[in-house]
Amino acid sequence: MENEAKKPSMGRKVYIAAALFLILVGLPAVSWFYLRSGLNWRKAAVAELADYGKIAKAPIIWPDGTWEDQLKGKVTVVHIFGDNPDLTETNRQILDTAEKLFDQFGSTNEFRLAMIANGGTAEFRSHAQKMPSADHATWAWSGGLGSWRTAVENGYESFCLAEGIKPVPRYFALADTAGTIRRFYDATNQKQVDRMVQHIALLLPVKN
Repeated sequence: MENEAKKPSMGRKVYIAAALFLILVGLPAVSWFYLRSGLNWRKAAVAELADYGKIAKAPIIWPDGTWEDQLKGKVTVVHIFGDNPDLTETNRQILDTAEKLFDQFGSTNEFRLAMIANGGTAEFRSHAQKMPSADHATWAWSGGLGSWRTAVENGYESFCLAEGIKPVPRYFALADTAGTIRRFYDATNQKQVDRMVQHIALLLPVKN
């Protein structure tokens, strides 16, 4: 009579041992690898951010007479179009990039787009006003070129010297929730715009 349970076969023993090794050693090792990779990526991304001065305010006066800085406490992407901008291909590209940023971060109340322009041609203004996001609070238009140029252009000069790069005519500035400019990006370079998107995600407050 076979009263005793059959012993597991050698193949089954190997299978059980392999499964235990995967659970106890393999999976923790893979998790550690990805965690370490993520931490290293975050450290590298944070190391690219610095302090290049403060952005200007973008005041708005509400119908009840109260005053508010639209950018206070917001992660802000800034671009200076300058005096009377026209709808050139470059300006169209920058506006379309801003629209994509709105699509990605516009639902976050801590994100703003600060577009600085004094006037603008009818074609430029019409294109900006007809964009799907134009009526949302995420956009903050300002005509105060003097204060903005002082803050942003001085910071950009310092950035180019620190990075050892040649200035470009069109660039974005990225500021954190304290209004500190953390980095600049070539507005016509998709690779740099993609990196800016990653930095925006790092700077946005973490939701609990």
